Amino acid sequence: MSRIFLSHSSLDSRQAIALRQWLIAQDSRLANEIFLDLDPATGIRSGMRWKEALRQASTRCEAVICLLSAYWAASPECRTEYRFAEYLNKRIFSARIGELTGEDPTAEWQQIDLFGEGAVTEVDIGDEGAPVGFLSEGLHRLRDGIVGAGIGAGSFVWPPPHDPHRAPYRGWEPLEEVDAAVFFGRDAQIVRGLDALRGMRRSRLETLFVVLGPSGTGKSSFLRAGLLPRLRRDDRDFLLLDIVRPQRNVLVGDTGLAKAIHATRVGLGLSAPNLGDIKRACLAGQAEQVREWLLEAQHAAAARLLTAPGEQSLPTLVLPVDQAEELFSADAGQEAALFLQLMAHLAGDGLIVAITIRSDLYEPLQTAPQLAEIGSILFDDLKPMPRTQFKEVITGPAARVAEGGRSLTVEPELVDHLLEDCTQGADTLPLLALTLARLYEDYAGDGALALLYTDGLDAIAGFDFGTQQILIGP
Repeated sequence: MSRIFLSHSSLDSRQAIALRQWLIAQDSRLANEIFLDLDPATGIRSGMRWKEALRQASTRCEAVICLLSAYWAASPECRTEYRFAEYLNKRIFSARIGELTGEDPTAEWQQIDLFGEGAVTEVDIGDEGAPVGFLSEGLHRLRDGIVGAGIGAGSFVWPPPHDPHRAPYRGWEPLEEVDAAVFFGRDAQIVRGLDALRGMRRSRLETLFVVLGPSGTGKSSFLRAGLLPRLRRDDRDFLLLDIVRPQRNVLVGDTGLAKAIHATRVGLGLSAPNLGDIKRACLAGQAEQVREWLLEAQHAAAARLLTAPGEQSLPTLVLPVDQAEELFSADAGQEAALFLQLMAHLAGDGLIVAITIRSDLYEPLQTAPQLAEIGSILFDDLKPMPRTQFKEVITGPAARVAEGGRSLTVEPELVDHLLEDCTQGADTLPLLALTLARLYEDYAGDGALALLYTDGLDAIAGFDFGTQQILIGP
């Protein structure tokens, strides 16, 4: 399934072919990623409409390029394609190849001009016509936007420039934003999560985005290494605060709300107020003051964008809260109730609170009186992984290490053995993660992970060293 759909009028077919050809020349990985109905290999088969193709690919499709022209605007089919993409909350690129007559239905999205004054790039599509010319600056803006819209692990850099020796397998530690490049197995869920968050931004009807799942399904990693790095790329629409981890002091603790607000403001060049003043305001329940500080941050973030004042709405604030069940623990303290009350006061002000919580502890959140009037989206797609996704978790990070210039392979025999163990029984993902981390830490210096024989995942992870023997190396 292609992840980028190219919507165009049939009267602009040469321009659509040329644009796809240029993008593929820039990045060969896009050859099977850009859906064009005219393409004989990946296009729409006879009698099948684009809308139906997009519906079938909705779990994979990440973005839609609308090739705007007077022909596009006059086409009911093109407008239907656009409206359906909006309905699915897909990210949309408005690439203009000519002036529009009348109203532009895509005006709320960033416009990218591929025509006008300036240097032109010509693309020869191999037919009898003249090469197709596009404004060079617009082409590069579109290319960069598509690269930034990629949700796959391969669209992120590995290793992190500031941590070149970072292990690709994190064990029981949740993966962080810097680990987006080695977060595998949840692409379909990431697409659905991003679609839901974009829908929340547009409607402003819901404030809570609840990532729900049983213990061991990787909720924290999904939030930290899955959703947040991709939202951060979309800085026109979203402004991320630092992650809040409630623990015992959700307002003033080291991972509390006050510190998240302060760090975000400092990162935007807003030095005042100091952290102490923000903590005092949070503890006093001064919702209006907190709202003002957050609004200042939104305006500062919007000012960094290359748009004229008034052309772009303020980015939606996203407050990530990991392990929200801690808000309802016996030692949560008074700060937990104050935090929930503060969230209720801030609801509807362009704020999304994205939280993770265990399924068995969801009821206290669901019945919290402070949140009774707040709309929520329940995201419960983090089911136990099928075998194919487990294989990606094992082999994907090793491939990224190899792409980064270090030799690392996982022998097929070891992959098969791990798959056999981790697909038997429930909650095996944490044990697999710990196993891979142990293997990498102890033996990856030789450049290969291989199996001699073993008693299973628990043996490799270090829980039972009675009879197992592991050989890792060339």
